[in-house]
Amino acid sequence: MNAVSAAQNGRRRKPNWGEFYKNGIPKEVIVIDDTPPPEQSQAASRNPATAYINAPNGAAPQPASKKRRTGPDTTYDLATYDRPSFSINPQQYGEESSAESLSTDRTTSLHTTAPTSLSQGSTGASNGLYYEDANTGQKRKRVTTRKSARDEQKKKELEAAGDAFLSYVPPPKPIIKAKDVPVPVIRDVSMYGNRSEKYDDDDGHYIVTPNVPLTDRYSIVKLLGQGTFGKVVEAYDKTRKTRCAVKIIRSIQKYRDASRIELRVLSTLASNDKANRNKCIHLRDCFDFRNHICIVTDLLGQSVFDFLKGNAFVPFPSSQIQNFARQLFTSVAFLHDLNLIHTDLKPENILLVSSAYQTFTYNRTIPSSSCAISRSARQRRVLLDSEIRLIDFGSATFDDEYHSSVVSTRHYRAPEIILNLGWSFPCDIWSIGCILVEFFTGDALFQTHDNLEHLAMMEAVIGERIDTRLVRQVMQGGRSGSQNQAAKYFCRLRLEYPNDQTTRASRKYVRAMKQLIEFIPSNTKFHRLFLDLLQKIFVYDPKNRITAKEALKHPWFKESLVDDGTEALRIGEQLQRTGQRRQ
Repeated sequence: MNAVSAAQNGRRRKPNWGEFYKNGIPKEVIVIDDTPPPEQSQAASRNPATAYINAPNGAAPQPASKKRRTGPDTTYDLATYDRPSFSINPQQYGEESSAESLSTDRTTSLHTTAPTSLSQGSTGASNGLYYEDANTGQKRKRVTTRKSARDEQKKKELEAAGDAFLSYVPPPKPIIKAKDVPVPVIRDVSMYGNRSEKYDDDDGHYIVTPNVPLTDRYSIVKLLGQGTFGKVVEAYDKTRKTRCAVKIIRSIQKYRDASRIELRVLSTLASNDKANRNKCIHLRDCFDFRNHICIVTDLLGQSVFDFLKGNAFVPFPSSQIQNFARQLFTSVAFLHDLNLIHTDLKPENILLVSSAYQTFTYNRTIPSSSCAISRSARQRRVLLDSEIRLIDFGSATFDDEYHSSVVSTRHYRAPEIILNLGWSFPCDIWSIGCILVEFFTGDALFQTHDNLEHLAMMEAVIGERIDTRLVRQVMQGGRSGSQNQAAKYFCRLRLEYPNDQTTRASRKYVRAMKQLIEFIPSNTKFHRLFLDLLQKIFVYDPKNRITAKEALKHPWFKESLVDDGTEALRIGEQLQRTGQRRQ
């Protein structure tokens, strides 16, 4: 009894803090924060050997081009990729990056993304957020951190991202719908060359020669890209004393007419967003020279597709995919508020403001939408700045004006277009979904050129048949009583795939396609929400598909993730502050 009483008295006795701190008061308090590891993936893989466990590192192939790859397993060694590459690509406004890679030697690790010499002491290695960049099956080691530092870092990440929807600035009311843009004809008074000299090739393309005047104001520097519409060149503006991009339209009437529509769209964009908060390319000047309409815009970096290509199609970090998505949905929400549909969203039509990058150790299997082939990479380039601009409004359409029957590049085409059910704003959203998956795997999701096979691939990826109600609409035909050509793809309200004409290669290819839940991991809340957003995008019925504004409100945009993308951003900001960015 006395012992118990003594113990109680001991507990009531005031602590002797002078004795406790006899060696001095501590300067800081360390909190041991035991962050639990990510949950195990619930997605069931068709190929158990390549199932996701702790990271978005699924195994399977991604072609090194937008063509199918059928070869054996491939390992890419990016050690020789020391400089950003630039390829001449149709409809490219890009700038060849003269920036050398900011790559430095990294500590090689089979299980983690190793830090660079530039990143020692970075907050990315010491905060309490969960990480993406661990190899499949390899748990991250628990990190001892100061809780306050962790909370501050997370707060900083979320503030940087902001509320995607709240940051969107809609166009002012009433909306300014531009009229036809006057295109001044510039007389050719140049003394360069011969009056009898040929300026066009046989297809009506302007013959580009470096260091040759393009009117008295502009001088051609080099060719950047070429497409069916014409060519894009880098030029020097003598008036503004800066470089710019000039789209030189072919001297064929139908392309000249189409360019006037594009000018009207560009003028509408600029009139409703003078500060360009919505990240669409802006018109700077236009003129008609030697029977070629020329459209002048800002000179930017290379396209996202060209960056992927130069990176051997190794995917982007998830944090950068999120930032790309935020910008794309913002741009498209703005377009849709202007009653405009882009109709041709794809990585080739998304330009980087800067192509500067840092090389990071990768050492993992690359996720894929197919279980046919597996590929991996040792390193990857990561952008220091993931700011983008949306370009190429040559196919943009006002919703209350004429709609052509077929729009969008094949890989990014929505089901309602293939089914001839009419199209509107939702077709842009479907395209964004395809783009985001491509950013995650490094390769196009629907690689096909056949309508029936395309629809079969959609069913394989979504994991559900095309809505019966939509099929009935197809079978009923058009309003004039004419038969819908897409009706031949169905039998008894179901997609007739495979049929007697289906090749063995097609059957094998479609059979290898994975469902979204099989190659988008569910090991973190970040990726579960990413999957949820994609599932709301890949909806057959355009009426039920998520809108751009709704997407900006999705909880995925309130999540943050520390990975190579956030570390590269920190490096880029540091270099920018010290003026050491080399371009």
